[in-house]
Amino acid sequence: MLTDHEYLRYGASLCLDTFGEEQQMTLKCARVTVIGLGGLGCAASQYLAAAGAGTLVLVDDDTVQLSNLQRQVLYTSEQIGAEKAHNAAKALSQLNNTIAIQAKTLRVNKDNAQELVAGSDVVLDCTDNLTSRWIINKACYQAGIPLVTGAAEGLHGQLMSLKPAEQHGCYACLYPPDTEERPACERTGVWGPLVGIIGTSQAFQAIRVLTGQHSDWGVLHTFDGARMTWSQFYLPASAHCSHCQEGVCKSQ
Repeated sequence: MLTDHEYLRYGASLCLDTFGEEQQMTLKCARVTVIGLGGLGCAASQYLAAAGAGTLVLVDDDTVQLSNLQRQVLYTSEQIGAEKAHNAAKALSQLNNTIAIQAKTLRVNKDNAQELVAGSDVVLDCTDNLTSRWIINKACYQAGIPLVTGAAEGLHGQLMSLKPAEQHGCYACLYPPDTEERPACERTGVWGPLVGIIGTSQAFQAIRVLTGQHSDWGVLHTFDGARMTWSQFYLPASAHCSHCQEGVCKSQ
């Protein structure tokens, strides 16, 4: 049962026709892992915390830099040089002190990825490089855990929700392992509000996943900030994908 405090806190959600106490309780019991606490992760984690996701696991090994503050809105000028994971956890605890938050000052790699995602009801990939995204994608497919992945650069962003049990393509189908890495956004540029749009969209999708309202698995959503338009493309599985066609997810 929800407490009186929770009824007041989440009242704007609870009055929706498609969302009620059962869905809020599902959120309350959920474990969500957010990997990457840059612009995407800052935006996504704030709305997940505000929505009442019961346990948030925050993963990032980086420290706050002056150049981050244009888009990474959980941090302040006074926190430059401090660990992102712990400072994000502190800010989110102030936003909602009824949820549990775990901060892990780690960089995801092939050796720790399985442990980091274990027990999650959904994972959000908010990292900024292909190598990390491939590792997270493979770990989620091996564990059978839904994944919401996002990216932003310049005035363009993309968003995709993946479910290992479904027959759509995975992140490695979209970007095969021989894809050339793009420069970091500090070099190519990105508008701060763009990462907010994509990050909050990741949170929105994650809440839909957790409450059983998600249906567009394997659909790549792309956002064109210059035109303020969204486009959708279904991603079929690649016959030669080493993540979802060679036993990684077929065993689920």
